[in-house]
Amino acid sequence: MTECFLVYDHYLIHDRDFMVLACFRQNDRKLLYIRYSDAEKTSIVGNVYAARIEKKVSGVGLFLVIPGDIHVFVREKNCHDPFYIKRQSTRKELCEGDLVLVQIEKDSIKTKEPEGTFTVSIKTPDFLITRPGNGIHFSKKLSAVKKEEFSRLAADDCALLIRTAASEKNAEELSSEIKNAEKKLSDIFSEGKNHTGPALVAENDDLLNRLLTSFPFAANDLTVTEIKTSDRVLFERLGDYGSLYTDEGLSLLDLYRIRTVTENLLKKTIWLKSGSNIVIEQTEALTVIDVNSAKSKKSSPVTVNREAAEVIMDQIRLRNISGIIVIDFMKMHSEDEKHQIISLMKTLGKADFARITVEDFTKLGLLEMTREKIFPSVSQTLTGHLNYGNIANVDAQ
Repeated sequence: MTECFLVYDHYLIHDRDFMVLACFRQNDRKLLYIRYSDAEKTSIVGNVYAARIEKKVSGVGLFLVIPGDIHVFVREKNCHDPFYIKRQSTRKELCEGDLVLVQIEKDSIKTKEPEGTFTVSIKTPDFLITRPGNGIHFSKKLSAVKKEEFSRLAADDCALLIRTAASEKNAEELSSEIKNAEKKLSDIFSEGKNHTGPALVAENDDLLNRLLTSFPFAANDLTVTEIKTSDRVLFERLGDYGSLYTDEGLSLLDLYRIRTVTENLLKKTIWLKSGSNIVIEQTEALTVIDVNSAKSKKSSPVTVNREAAEVIMDQIRLRNISGIIVIDFMKMHSEDEKHQIISLMKTLGKADFARITVEDFTKLGLLEMTREKIFPSVSQTLTGHLNYGNIANVDAQ
């Protein structure tokens, strides 16, 4: 496992208070991931509510209401095994007016409602426990020895997913943590029964756990050693992971060049070492990336394209660009050169926490690819085109 550390701190941008969470590799301080969130907007991801079904749309899903007259959407594929608090009919499933338990999976984005599910989960860096459910599952990267050691672990009426990070624990330690999580789940369902209308049943207020599951650490063979902040209140909530930065002469953001990084992530043009550049144009429908030779006179097109491919994949990950992406590489002279670029892009895409699909070159010579949308891009978050994103609105493990 490669060690990494997090920087979590306040960042004032255009008189608006944001929280920034950046992940750096320990040995060379390379920035691997960065996210921003509106410090004044509280995420409801992970919260569990008693919610009233307002509308049922066949083939689409359900729309529910939670406190504050907030509407929540549950996709049809997530509408199985509801926990009923109050039913309108004992013969019909999921009727309008039913009161059910729902856990929030995603905050609202632009005009989209928050998304929820009828299963309730507790997520930690070591495991995921979900009720209702059954059986035990393992991360693909967990060793066969550890799988055998953990194979006897179980939780009543719950499904268990043991993550790669659990390899640092023994079965006894992990079993104790799972039992505590199982008890917490039971308490949530018991508390849910006490409500007669939309209400907050359980709040996800574990800051440390949210930060430790905000990026795909274990899946990418990373382990977090510390979380640095200059905010004393945040520091006290981070326990043994916390590291308080107190140098008044140089801010934490400047120490790790986060202000410079942020400025660069909002620029359209990125210069490459060869003198070439890439231009990134984000729109509502898709993102277009253009590779230009610019000041590079000696490098061949395929050499520039290979250099550009690595920078492009880094930028897509750091900027959290999603959806349809079209790349206009420099013109290549053979199908073999095109296949080299496609193969490189697919290899680089495997390191991303979001699902990437690299297609092929079109007849016009444009490479098409898609990236899974998990949370808003940096430009959407910081420029206000969409609702501001929140830390930990996805379990990235």
